[in-house]
Amino acid sequence: MELLQLKYFLTVARLESVTRAAAYHHIPQPAMSQTIARLEKELGNVRLFDRRNNRIYLNENGKLFKRYVEKALLEIDNGVQAMRTKQENISGAIRVLALEGRRFCFDCVSHFAEKYPHINFSISHDYSGNDGEEYDLCISTVQAHGQMHGSAPLIREPLVLAVHESHPLAQKKSIALRDLQNEKFITMSPRSTLYALTYEHCRSAGFEPHIPFICDDPYYVRKYVSENMGVSLAPAISWAGRFRENTKLVPVTDPPLQMTSYLIWDDKRYLSPAVRMFRDYMLEQAALIDGNLQK
Repeated sequence: MELLQLKYFLTVARLESVTRAAAYHHIPQPAMSQTIARLEKELGNVRLFDRRNNRIYLNENGKLFKRYVEKALLEIDNGVQAMRTKQENISGAIRVLALEGRRFCFDCVSHFAEKYPHINFSISHDYSGNDGEEYDLCISTVQAHGQMHGSAPLIREPLVLAVHESHPLAQKKSIALRDLQNEKFITMSPRSTLYALTYEHCRSAGFEPHIPFICDDPYYVRKYVSENMGVSLAPAISWAGRFRENTKLVPVTDPPLQMTSYLIWDDKRYLSPAVRMFRDYMLEQAALIDGNLQK
């Protein structure tokens, strides 16, 4: 039984697709199928997957084996990382999935990379999480992502209403959420927190939000607001200073709305010195933001 077999098995188990697992590891699909078949044979002809309707599903044998393989490979990976970092002078790779706080993440990466030029960063903002991809750190509004269960609050901020300066609501000192039931909303991907919070809060106020404009990039959410195409709930700290001059931010006070982002990591996996230092740096920088982490 080879280490590579076990790694391939875990990828197939996570994706429940031989084709996608083969593409992830950049090998032909028949080679991946043969690897899984050989592994099952070496285990005593134990079936790890059930196959039906041209798809595979991890069965009870596979689920049991997967738990042991994950533990074994985690310990091996921890040992390899520990040996490598004995020779490191704060170098290596840091993989970050920034689902929220993109600008904050950018600023931290920029300053940290200047101080430690031998560190390489891989940054993703993909809400699908790049199937099978592993990250060292994640910024999200939930306190876990995949195998990552260690977390700390990063940014706690109010949600405000962003409107064009010519909009009647722009003249108000504050607004009630129910005042928005006839508005056109501009928001982000349905997988995003902003989209979920917009729906959740509007429904709590007694109406379904009308969302004719959805953007993957916060830049275009703000741009469409500046073109007076609709209104948007917006995180007050994360998007501070990013709006155009013709956009007004109006506090939502009935009810007050809030969003909390967390920095997440795998507390069971070995973290390299570079990852630990960058994690701590992000937490330190977040604590310096005026008004952050207040109730």
